Amino acid sequence: MVEIPKHAFEYETVRRLGDMLRTTKEDYETTESYALFATIVCWVMQRARTRDDENGPNNVQAREVGIALQGVRISDEPWEVKRFPEMSAFDFFVEVRNAVAHGDARNITPLNEGNVLTGQSIRIKGESLLLRRADMQRLGGELAKLFCDTMAQYEEEGDLRARAAKIEREEPG
Repeated sequence: MVEIPKHAFEYETVRRLGDMLRTTKEDYETTESYALFATIVCWVMQRARTRDDENGPNNVQAREVGIALQGVRISDEPWEVKRFPEMSAFDFFVEVRNAVAHGDARNITPLNEGNVLTGQSIRIKGESLLLRRADMQRLGGELAKLFCDTMAQYEEEGDLRARAAKIEREEPG
């Protein structure tokens, strides 16, 4: 496993979760997909709702994630959740985050089809949304990508890869 630089901890952790989500193990693929999906949604949406009075550079970038999600509908690409055509991606993921983070409200239940766990049923705005494994992988993967791409725009220590390449080019030898 490769080291994660301190400045990149937040988005590199989410990027790895997204990578893991796309390569779940066969025996527990639906359960593992749900666990990774829920982790990504909770992490990203907690950061996307960073308060305005928290002004560290990472906090400013985290708010940009929320702004980006507010600017698109969940029915649009890459999300394509047609059940809620007028809902913003931000509001959708807040609803999902609340459902998975507050299990005692029973807004999420296993989706079994043919005696096999195939996903989760999540109650959003009084309606049940069926999220199968492929849906969780797609939505979680895209949310992780948006988060990582947005957070990577600010690097406290600068673009380390570019700096390292420049140093290597300049070294005599």
